[in-house]
Amino acid sequence: MTSHLLTLALLLACAAGCSGGESSALQTESSADTALILRADDPAAREALDALAEGRPWRATQALAPALRDPQRRTPEIVILAATAAGRWGGWQEVERLLAWEPWVDTLFDGRARTLLARAALDRRADTLAVAHAEGAVLTAPNSGERGVRLVLLARALDRLDDRDSSRVVYARAAEIMPQAAEWLRLRAAGVTSDSAQRAALYGGIVSAVPRGRLAQAEALARERTGDIPGAIRAYERAGNHVGALRLRAVTATADAERAVVRRELVRIVADRAGSADVRTAIEVLDTSFAPLDAAEELAVARSTFRTGPVPRAVTAYQRALSAGQGTPRDRFNYGTLLARLNRDGEAVAQFASVTTPRSLAADAAYQRARSMLRAGQGDVRGALRDVVARFPDDTGAASTALLLLADLATDERRDPAARDAYLSLVRRYPSSTHAPRAAFYGALIAYVSGDRRAAAREWDALRARYPRSAEAIPATYWAGRAWARLGDTTSAHERWRDVMSRSPQSYYALMGARRLNAEPWTPAPAPDTAITNAGVDSAMARIDLLESLGMDYEAGLEYAALVADTATDRSRLLALGEALRVRNQSSRAIQIGTRLVNGGMRDARAYRLMYPVLHRDVLAAEARDRELDPALIAALIRQESSFDPRATSPPGARGLMQVMPSVGRQIANALDYPLWDPALLYQPDVNVQLGVTHMADLFRTYDRLEHILAAYNAGGTRVDRWRTKVGVEDPEVFTERIPFVETRDYVRIVIRNREIYRALYGW
Repeated sequence: MTSHLLTLALLLACAAGCSGGESSALQTESSADTALILRADDPAAREALDALAEGRPWRATQALAPALRDPQRRTPEIVILAATAAGRWGGWQEVERLLAWEPWVDTLFDGRARTLLARAALDRRADTLAVAHAEGAVLTAPNSGERGVRLVLLARALDRLDDRDSSRVVYARAAEIMPQAAEWLRLRAAGVTSDSAQRAALYGGIVSAVPRGRLAQAEALARERTGDIPGAIRAYERAGNHVGALRLRAVTATADAERAVVRRELVRIVADRAGSADVRTAIEVLDTSFAPLDAAEELAVARSTFRTGPVPRAVTAYQRALSAGQGTPRDRFNYGTLLARLNRDGEAVAQFASVTTPRSLAADAAYQRARSMLRAGQGDVRGALRDVVARFPDDTGAASTALLLLADLATDERRDPAARDAYLSLVRRYPSSTHAPRAAFYGALIAYVSGDRRAAAREWDALRARYPRSAEAIPATYWAGRAWARLGDTTSAHERWRDVMSRSPQSYYALMGARRLNAEPWTPAPAPDTAITNAGVDSAMARIDLLESLGMDYEAGLEYAALVADTATDRSRLLALGEALRVRNQSSRAIQIGTRLVNGGMRDARAYRLMYPVLHRDVLAAEARDRELDPALIAALIRQESSFDPRATSPPGARGLMQVMPSVGRQIANALDYPLWDPALLYQPDVNVQLGVTHMADLFRTYDRLEHILAAYNAGGTRVDRWRTKVGVEDPEVFTERIPFVETRDYVRIVIRNREIYRALYGW
């Protein structure tokens, strides 16, 4: 037995015999917090405890900050409570700053400080330090449940250090203590076990569907981890993971013939399975084991990654392949598209210009060249667009799109007569184009804002008759009603608004129509907001909660996915599942369940509360009302920004519920006198809402129209100031319609509509 295993044997023996009642359940953190507070007489501690109980750890950090700064108040109880709060909002650097040099970490609070330090070390991958902290934490665990948690922390650190024998022993001991997580822990133990018979014995205790579904993959990983590469290759093949087997063959093959076979097979996977996870792995193996790739191989990589990314790798692959004479005009077009996506529009212009055949592709390339010229600020963009129409008049797609962009540019320049002419020309010349309904709608809108309401009314009526299934049919019907109302024909106006409410009751336009008719807008059928439980769901969620507390997020994710993928149609079970997901911040999955219920015919408020969830409802309402904002509006905005996913992250880096950029978050946090700043705070719901609502309140002081405020939140104030100069936009509904960005235009409509749904569902 190695010295480390001897140490572990002594550690586990001591753990088994240490004082502290055995418990089948994990001791809750809240009860441990209460024990701390009973020994603390500082009012800040009581306030922090209340905040933690409400799920607001950052508020606890704020409450404790004055006590931490005061040497007379900075007791061990205050420090450990502050570290607990920081750990809950992900502030592991703060945990280490608070605890690393305290002399009492092994003598007070049953080793809780060591547990927090072990988690902090794991977070920054300081695995050797994590082992030391976790060993100390195990020795002082107050009960079996807490001991199990600490053993898993120790096993994870040993596993990452590749100390397989030690981690196996600890995973197995933790499995004995925690039956709810035992199967997943045995699977982890098997993954670091060299002896196949021992692995088989561990697999034998795994009977639940979700972990059992991972056995074949686990066996392959175990063989790879323990150095049995030939066995791992065979196991990957048996598991259906061909690319995993090829990855190992690429590393171990020495004969040129075998390496050539592996290389061809990887390239075939790249070419044939675009969009799959296998492709990403195959490209990584090619780049690692077979670089440099030849031009044909780079072309295969380029074509696959063009569709699924990563975009930088696709660009590099196209550059190498095309410069070597490989590729078709379509490849040059796709290369230009990628360059434009990366804002390298000057280079994109050249690529699009080089595409001259076939004629249909050349037409699309000419249009995209004009768009890249516009973004790059180079050349005669309007001339280029007119040239598309002149050179390719028979290409409905390219020519109509060019006319549409010419019209949109004219509206941006406040040349509405020219814009209307271009819109109407598009409809007249290309009536079957997918852009014709939109052009007809905006041509009529210009007539409306210019004062010719009769022409607008007739054109909108003609649009809904000619293109009844288009996306513009409902907006045209609503606006025809507005035009007829301005002409004094209330009968025609009311008829059209009622038609919108009948055909599209949940739409923005139905809401606007209801307001003009002084009618009640659509709301879900009422249903009590009462908790529904299901024994199977409760059992699964208890297991997931335990896995998450152990830091086994991957396994918890598999359990969540299996629950959501279950095709059972029992409504009470689905309601219980949706509610359980919602309260665990799994709102995206709760929305999926709500959508299934609604699509399955359940149209009452219970299903819609899952489709339109709220996290930390009281916190959201309090933050909104503190700044005199409508909580339903904030909820509607969050629903559109992040679907109430606290971990949502956009490609540019916006984070959390209200999608706050780290730079903006820091600026607002400084203005609010936060005692410290960590970008991880943006993933904490109460912090993100406070920062986002503060930003919204600033916009309310800048603009006097909700439509302007929402557009500014989505697209920025500079653009909104420019859009407010267009004709007719003193009418907020016209302003919304004249927003040139489709994303922002839809954003404003959807948030306004969702606000009414949130008011109906939650009584705001």
